Amino acid sequence: MTPSRKKFAFLLISTSFLAWPAQAQDVPPVVEAILKSWEQQTKLKPTYDKLDVDSSGNVTITNLSSSMAAGGNNSGVKITIGEVALQDISDAGDGLYEIGSAKFSAMKMDVAGPEGQAFTIDMPEGSAEGWYIKVLADNPTPLDMMRSSMSIARKMSSGKMTANVMGQTITSDGYVSTWDGDPATGAGTFSTKIANVVIPEGAIAAIDPTGSLKQIGYTDLVFDMEAGGTVALEGENVSMEFSFAYAGKDMGAVKVSVAASDIPLAVYGEFQKAQTMGKEPDFAALMPQLQNISLNHFNFRFEDASLTKRLLPMAAAMQGMDEATMVANAGAMLQMGLMQLNNQAFTDQVVGAVNAFLKDPKSITIALKPAAPVKVQQLMTLNPADPGAAINLLGVSVTAND
Repeated sequence: MTPSRKKFAFLLISTSFLAWPAQAQDVPPVVEAILKSWEQQTKLKPTYDKLDVDSSGNVTITNLSSSMAAGGNNSGVKITIGEVALQDISDAGDGLYEIGSAKFSAMKMDVAGPEGQAFTIDMPEGSAEGWYIKVLADNPTPLDMMRSSMSIARKMSSGKMTANVMGQTITSDGYVSTWDGDPATGAGTFSTKIANVVIPEGAIAAIDPTGSLKQIGYTDLVFDMEAGGTVALEGENVSMEFSFAYAGKDMGAVKVSVAASDIPLAVYGEFQKAQTMGKEPDFAALMPQLQNISLNHFNFRFEDASLTKRLLPMAAAMQGMDEATMVANAGAMLQMGLMQLNNQAFTDQVVGAVNAFLKDPKSITIALKPAAPVKVQQLMTLNPADPGAAINLLGVSVTAND
């Protein structure tokens, strides 16, 4: 069957098939693709209890699951989805399948540590729109391997999520992810947000037995997490830009971004092969290609929302001084610590930024903005006895309250 994006004629099968669990030869290609993608991403082989296909080609999978027993230093894990309902299934050609809409129910992950530690994550419902699955081709190219390992959808979302850890319950309002790009290659722009994660007082006490967080006024933690970025193809290379943000209520926000280019697809392919074979990648063989990867920029920023003012008294007490004295001495101590960098201009900038931030905490930013992308090979040839040269090459800067 060759036409692109036509309904699967092979799903129009007899009612006797619909009444029984699917056998291997009866599994629709889109389901095979989903199972292979699941296994490739989780390294766990999936199974299911029942597969139904209606007269319109819609597919329902019941009790989809995979598991691995704990052993040695490895944790045991079991992932289950009570029901997966797929609608508007299309063949986009060249091993690419589109699922117009998908609904997931009763999703659960159980993890058991080798020493008896355990936690469970429950997600009662989720959905996807414009979900694209790519089958790994025979004799795959590095691009085939990268794309088949990706599960992308125009939009994915969940309802409320609950995690039970050490007898404590952590909740979240759920997540939303979006993607816009080329379904065949996976290149495009993505974003993900997990909203309103709440870690209650009991859970904090379990992970912070000294009560440090409670001493500075946090009986619970409430935060959001976001991530996003772009993936672009450039011939046999790929460039990536990635950002992550954590925003804690009455704490502050941490924002990190990084961009790199000239990443050979062949390197990704070698990593995938090594992982599939259960061995470490041969970095010596990959080094000539790794040396050509370019770092475009890196940015770390902290935006304060009262966390610093809460921490300063505790930090001062630990050093046996009051807050004002510690803040006044911070610049001098930092000046001495940075002398070994052999870059006085950078040292002065850092000291000025830290002093300004401690006196009026708003934000502090560490940025790498080289005049031109810096290749790994350039970094490897730098003199380790002259760290100031690396600072200049990478365009490192530290600023406050900007």
